[in-house]
Amino acid sequence: MKSTLLLLLLSLAGSFVCAQERIDSLYYDRNGIATGNRLFADYLRIARYPADTLARREFRDFYPTGELRREGYFRTIDSLDDARSRFDGENTTYYRNGHVHERLHYANGLLDGEYLLYDEEGGLREERFYVAGAETGLRRTHLDDGICRIEEYNAGQPLHDYYLLADSQGNTLKFSRADNSQIMESPQITERAVSYHDGRPWQFYFKNGITVALSNSVVRDYGKWHRIELSITNNSLTPIDFIPERDITSFSMDDNAAPDSIRTLKVWSCDEYLKKVNRHQTWAAVLVGLSEGLATAGAGYSTSYTTGYSSDGGFSTYTTRSYSPAAASMASMASAERVANFGLAMEQEQNVKRMGYLKRNTIQPGETVTGFVHVAWERGTRVYFIIRIEGAQYIYEWSFDRKSTFPR
Repeated sequence: MKSTLLLLLLSLAGSFVCAQERIDSLYYDRNGIATGNRLFADYLRIARYPADTLARREFRDFYPTGELRREGYFRTIDSLDDARSRFDGENTTYYRNGHVHERLHYANGLLDGEYLLYDEEGGLREERFYVAGAETGLRRTHLDDGICRIEEYNAGQPLHDYYLLADSQGNTLKFSRADNSQIMESPQITERAVSYHDGRPWQFYFKNGITVALSNSVVRDYGKWHRIELSITNNSLTPIDFIPERDITSFSMDDNAAPDSIRTLKVWSCDEYLKKVNRHQTWAAVLVGLSEGLATAGAGYSTSYTTGYSSDGGFSTYTTRSYSPAAASMASMASAERVANFGLAMEQEQNVKRMGYLKRNTIQPGETVTGFVHVAWERGTRVYFIIRIEGAQYIYEWSFDRKSTFPR
């Protein structure tokens, strides 16, 4: 009997509490302004005010077609202008297809904590962090192809006049906020690394989304040179215009020499170097031509010697010189073929050098160019190469002697 009476009292108390709970139905247009006609509403809000004043107030918004638009908690709801409503705790907005649009956190009616934005397919597009309504910390915007835009904020304002773009391969590029142009930065010497390929050392940098690798050797090739092998890979988002004779600077010095003893070394362009090769080959061709001319001048002639008795009873030697047009023709043809082969070999050598010599290139994003460049050799113990790419300077340092070089 007592238990039955207790259940009845609890039932009556529950009915009293439910009777004190309030539920509001509000209609807003797309600008968040209240509209009295549901036909003109962009969304419907159901706001629940619990009878217990300590309980959290909940709400749900619905699209006109019935799909859930937003849900969460609130402190106050403005029935005329939703922009003046104050939310609380975690709130979530949804696309019509049911996927999450935003995850927001509030404290005292202001955004506070992590903010996440998603696309309609459920992919994360943006990450922010708020403190008392002001964006603070890193904002990460996830773009297509795995690229992430990174900006830093403090009290709602960007801290820098630039932003970063980072991709999934570890490339990080800096861009101006004003005009979205890429900002090239010269790497520090400490960012230079050494790698060996087939026993040969290469110094390389990875900066601005660009990999610049350089190897150096002392060679004799129609002169004595520092022969630098260069490889440039463009993983940035903009093309690079590279002209070796303009964008490479070199100088040598002795370890114990005074600063004023530094010698600037000439960087030879492909055309300059091939002209030098051509001059040497021209003189070589002249000498070969003279040699072959002398060799064929006597072609076709033959000399024979005969010994017999003379009229005075002694021995005499008779010389007979004869000429064979066929032999002369064959010798001339063989000589011409040797001269032609020599000329062809020189031409092929020039073509090989021309193909391998690094010339002006516009390096598109995702492309790599490689080649060699000759730099004048002078006495010293150290040589420096400065590669300039779009204003950034990549510095390389090598020790060398008369025959070889060593990375420093």
